[in-house]
Amino acid sequence: MKLLETMGDAIKNGRVPSRIFNDPEIWELEKTKLFGKVWSFLGHESEIPQPGDYVTRYIADNNIILARDEHGGIKANLNMCRHRGNQICKAEMGNSSHFRCSYHGWVYKNSGELVGVPFLKEGYDGLLDRGNFGLVSIRVDSYEGLIFGTLDKNAPTLEEYLGGFQFYLDIYLKPGPNGVEVYGPPDRWAAETDWKICAENFSGDGYHTPVAHQFGFALGYFPSSGTTHNLGWAVHIPDKGHAIGLGHTPGLPPFVGYPDALVQHMKHTLSEGQQELFAKTRTAVGTVFPNLSFLIQPFSPIPEEKASTVRFCTMRLWHPTGAGKMEMYSWCLVPRDAEPEYKERAYEAYTLAFGQAGTFEQDDFENWTNLTRQVGTSLGRTLEFPYQMGMDLTPVTDFPGPGVAVDRYVTENNFRNQWATWLSYVGAE
Repeated sequence: MKLLETMGDAIKNGRVPSRIFNDPEIWELEKTKLFGKVWSFLGHESEIPQPGDYVTRYIADNNIILARDEHGGIKANLNMCRHRGNQICKAEMGNSSHFRCSYHGWVYKNSGELVGVPFLKEGYDGLLDRGNFGLVSIRVDSYEGLIFGTLDKNAPTLEEYLGGFQFYLDIYLKPGPNGVEVYGPPDRWAAETDWKICAENFSGDGYHTPVAHQFGFALGYFPSSGTTHNLGWAVHIPDKGHAIGLGHTPGLPPFVGYPDALVQHMKHTLSEGQQELFAKTRTAVGTVFPNLSFLIQPFSPIPEEKASTVRFCTMRLWHPTGAGKMEMYSWCLVPRDAEPEYKERAYEAYTLAFGQAGTFEQDDFENWTNLTRQVGTSLGRTLEFPYQMGMDLTPVTDFPGPGVAVDRYVTENNFRNQWATWLSYVGAE
């Protein structure tokens, strides 16, 4: 594809072709070359706490059953009967020791083994080897409760894939000795939006906040102002695509928005370098390449009332369903060790800001939907976008965390690395 052949040089010069954000041919390449190779997020361990618990999720267009088997192990299998390909599990979550196909009645354990075939002796004369026709298993691994799966049996380990980004994930995942849990099932909705636009935004797009969410400053939802919004750091893991923006507002208390008890917990769960950085981080917005994102933010549900400030955490999966189409999965993460009152307050703040009817969520999706439509037009798809912000910035040499960090929250360094990584998959021979 000629577009991809020239894109590498374009990125080096701070340009990205608009066509990648809404194109059927690109989507066909992504299904196999990108999502067929990467580690994709499937769920959080707290969603399937008991033996038999399961949820169904996707890797590209492949529906996956993520289940905890009777021994407590976590298994992921393609949600497709091996007899004629029927979808065997039709509920999105539940508890079951077995799954039975509604077409010919083949029965599988929730770990994937084929254990029941109607009329096995009469129909197959006893010759069918059930061991060869279990569900198609998906390789899984986890980090601090996040469960990932890959379709590539030769993929590097999850630890290698994350490449040090675990240091930054801990701001979301280790607020106490027992980590985090999801607060209820995920919000879900469909949108006429390309998943890559969203993943880029959550890789640290602080540039849009004072414009798209200007009312948040004006009404006092944020404990910062537009004048200090540029302060902080942008960090990416070279050649991995993972990135995070860390906003900093001078004068805010350390770990603002957390209860004192959680702050004490974090002194034991986080390293000295993490404490040094995260204590002064106001906003942490990041993406695990390709399509899992996080945002942690102190927020005042009652505008300008500092006593109401609470720090919420949203985790979201931008699941593509086609060119320029996606389905949104959005969870609220809360510290397991927090008091019930804090968890409820954090969930209320998340819902107000970034739930499916959240005030800031509506701002973003209106922009993303319009953008997707425009880049799919006959003229719009021929253009290039400037990604030149921060090209002359010098990396911070004494930054406490891994990766390449620059001393600016509003920049496009993270995005250039993100699209170079995307190209390394989609443009590969």
